[in-house]
Amino acid sequence: MGTLSRVGIVGAGLIGSSAALALSAAGVEVFLRDRDSEQVRLAVALGAGTEWTDQRVQHAIVAVPPTAVAAELLELQRSGLAETQSDVSSVKAGPVAAARDAGCDMTAFCGAHPIAGRERGGAVAARADLFSGRPWVITPIESTGRAALTAVEQIAELCGALPVHISPDRHDAAMAVLSHLPQLLASLLAADAGLLSDEELALAGQGFRDVTRLADSDPQLWAQIIEGNRNEVAAAARRLIEVLQPALATDAPEAVARLVSDGNAGRSRLPDKIGPRPHAWQWVGVVVQDRPGELANLFAAVAEWNVNVEDIHVEHSRNAPFGRLELAVAAERATELVERLEGAGWVAYRRS
Repeated sequence: MGTLSRVGIVGAGLIGSSAALALSAAGVEVFLRDRDSEQVRLAVALGAGTEWTDQRVQHAIVAVPPTAVAAELLELQRSGLAETQSDVSSVKAGPVAAARDAGCDMTAFCGAHPIAGRERGGAVAARADLFSGRPWVITPIESTGRAALTAVEQIAELCGALPVHISPDRHDAAMAVLSHLPQLLASLLAADAGLLSDEELALAGQGFRDVTRLADSDPQLWAQIIEGNRNEVAAAARRLIEVLQPALATDAPEAVARLVSDGNAGRSRLPDKIGPRPHAWQWVGVVVQDRPGELANLFAAVAEWNVNVEDIHVEHSRNAPFGRLELAVAAERATELVERLEGAGWVAYRRS
């Protein structure tokens, strides 16, 4: 298969429409269809492509809930409108088994899952840069054909994502820990807080708001996702319970300290940025006065010293005369940067 120039998308929700926007921006001719015609109308109005009727395409993306993938895939293959197909479901093993049982041609299909999303759904929430720098997990099986695999890799790259290959089973086990169980925990915490009075809820700090952010997600979609990965999610939940129970027993201080320490270690392994990075990072903090041109002067100085900034964090209290800017730089440049900043008159530090 050559370079993709015509792609069809079944499902004009957040993921499907975002992929359509990204592909269209990359010069691909995109066609969309959805059982909800309003979603297609909105996606087209946003510049995601045109309505898909009977146009032939090189590749089709099935952007529907996990339980609907097999039926949509079979319909696509029977129509003969797409040479190869992929999906974007957040569960992989179940849809593959269902597609095989339905009689789908598994050589023309390659499973995939872009790791990106928003709390809001639908075409109106779509963004062309939703997948930029994010993993696009590709889950081929033994029968997956080269044309299907190549097409999915091209889709990921055209959307600005990073192709990552993994088996369907390992994908589902990882997502149970990284996505599916966190969704349930966020919903549980938010639901439990609903028992409090309005006055008590007003005590919620930023930590609670951060932890429960996922509680705004689509209930019906998540019901299908959890059902499709129930066994892996249950196994992950049992592991958490086994660790949590000692922390709430009589030897709680030691168990809690161990739990928090293990959490520190686990979080430290999270990549600071998606994709490969050539150096270990170190965060360098700078106290920045709240006045015009201060940030521009800081970045100009850092650029003059030939220090590459990989990421930034900004903390600024309302009405405060200063804020804190933290810069992620190569670890071997961190001490030098702090010294240069201090020498230039800024207050700087290395974040531990």
